[in-house]
Amino acid sequence: MSVLRKGAKRLYDALPFKQPLFTLVRTLVPVPERIHKHLHFKGVITVPITPGGSFKMVHHGYVIENELFWRGLEGWEKVSARLWVLLCRRSHTILDIGANTGVYALIAKTVQPEATVAAVEPVQRVFSKMQANFALNPGSIHAVHAAVSDSTGTATLYDLPESEHVLSVSLESEWNKASTQLRPVEVPCVTVMDLLARIGSAEVDLLKIDVETHEAAVLRGFIDLIRKDRPTMLIEILNDTVAQQVMDLIGGLDYLYFNIDEVTWPPRQVPELSRSAHFNFLICRPEIATSIGL
Repeated sequence: MSVLRKGAKRLYDALPFKQPLFTLVRTLVPVPERIHKHLHFKGVITVPITPGGSFKMVHHGYVIENELFWRGLEGWEKVSARLWVLLCRRSHTILDIGANTGVYALIAKTVQPEATVAAVEPVQRVFSKMQANFALNPGSIHAVHAAVSDSTGTATLYDLPESEHVLSVSLESEWNKASTQLRPVEVPCVTVMDLLARIGSAEVDLLKIDVETHEAAVLRGFIDLIRKDRPTMLIEILNDTVAQQVMDLIGGLDYLYFNIDEVTWPPRQVPELSRSAHFNFLICRPEIATSIGL
């Protein structure tokens, strides 16, 4: 970063009253993404969910919170978020695996306050931010500091510790292997069955699974339950290898697959999994798809 840019950033960071000013601007005129993506600040924000409800979270100056401030749930993974709202309203036990700062868990508890909701995040510094977000809101969300896999104990997480807030870490050593900053960190490791025992549930209705190419291992950790109950999953599929691994586990279970490009509504149904058009796939039973209008 040039000296001029560093000076401009320090000047911007020192400006007072950014949040109230931006809140006023947001109510008066639509601000294009090319502009508002630069208008970050720090403070507690309220994210509305239509129709009805909202949740609070801390804006630390990062992209997800900034998009949620300026555009609400339309601002970050908008098709996934819309699906998640519809699915949460008909679910009783909801798991957010790879929760980061807990946005999906917060949506779940807001739209379905009676649901049992658990959020799992392995990076301690991010987990602490997630806990702070949960403390701002009514209702109880089970916050679990762990990675989720197919075994219980400890595991090696490949972290980027020089980044205060990281969006992409994995138990897979090949993920981000080109980075010179990648560092192995020992973290607690649990299975979905461990999580369900911890929250006192024998079943799960809905899961969001975002674990950077470790998704198949997460599924192996509760594959008998998947085969019995066929829960709904919003799952990240980043490459064709992961897609094939997941298909090998759940193929033949009469699931439907919807490839989410975060633009098209309704999302496109496809015959099999592949690298996602954006990040996520919806995997659900036919009757679930019908119940939410797909």
